[in-house]
Amino acid sequence: MTDNERQKWKTVLSNPDNQDTLAILEDASRPLHLNELAERLVKQNETVMSSDEYEHHLKRKQITLYHNSLPKLADFGFIDYDQEANVVTSRNDAMLDIDWHEEDMFAELIARFETDRQSDENSIGTLEGRQAALEYGRQLADEAEEELFCMFVSTDLLEEKCLCHAEDAIDRGVEIYVGSQNSTVRDLIRSHLPEVTLWEPQRGWLNTPSRYPKVGRLVLVDRQKVMLAILDEPNSDGKHPKETVMVGKGEDNPLVVLVRELLGPRLDHLDYQSADFQKELHS
Repeated sequence: MTDNERQKWKTVLSNPDNQDTLAILEDASRPLHLNELAERLVKQNETVMSSDEYEHHLKRKQITLYHNSLPKLADFGFIDYDQEANVVTSRNDAMLDIDWHEEDMFAELIARFETDRQSDENSIGTLEGRQAALEYGRQLADEAEEELFCMFVSTDLLEEKCLCHAEDAIDRGVEIYVGSQNSTVRDLIRSHLPEVTLWEPQRGWLNTPSRYPKVGRLVLVDRQKVMLAILDEPNSDGKHPKETVMVGKGEDNPLVVLVRELLGPRLDHLDYQSADFQKELHS
C-alpha cells in the first residue's frame, strides 16, 4: 500500500458518517436496502423535527450514500454494494482495522505521549507485566459507577477473580459490555456473567493480526478511565505474552480521548440503544 493509498484509506475510515454506516451494517443480521440504511442513520442522530425536516434529512442522506459514501466504502472493500438493486452488505471477512505493523502504530502510540506515574489528569501511566494488568483491571471494575466496556483477545487474559469483580459491578447496577472475536471468551462470559451484553467485533482497531505486538485487552470505565494492554512475544516459559499496560484517567486525558474516538461508533450505538436515550427521544 502506497502512502497516498494509505492516507485515502485512513480518510475514509476516519469519516464519522462512514463509521456510523459501518457500525449499522455490522449489527444488521441481513443486507440492507439503501433506503433502510438511510432511515437508520437519520434516526440514530434524530432530534425533535417536523415530518418535512425528517424527509429533507432522509433525502439528503440517501443521495450522499448513493453518490459518495457507499461507492467509496465498496471501492476499499469495506462493504459489498449492489448499486442496481441498492442493497448493501457488511464485509465481515474484510480486514478493516489499521495494519498496526505496517504503520508502526504501537511504537508511535507509546512515543507520542510522555508517560508519567503521577495522578495528573493529562498524564499516561505505564504498568509492566500480566499481574499488574490483572490487578489494575480489577481495580477499574471496582471503580465503575455506570458503565464498564471491555475487549479481550483470549481467555488467557481473564481469571476467576476478574469475573468476581465484574459480578460485584453488576450488583451495583453497572452496565457491562464485552467484545471479543474469540468465541471461547464469549462462551466464558456468557456462562459466568449472563447479564453482560456480548458482541463480536467484525471490524475495528482491536482486530489485530496474530503476530506480535498486538492489543490484548482494553477496559474503559465510565468513558473516563482506561487501560490498554499491548502484548509482546510470550515469556521464555511460553505461557503468557509480555504485557505493557498504558493507563489514563480523566475525561480529557489523551489516552482516554484516543480510545473514545476509536470506539466512537460502538459507543454511540450503545447510547442509541439505551432506555434513557429512547425515553428522551420520545418525550
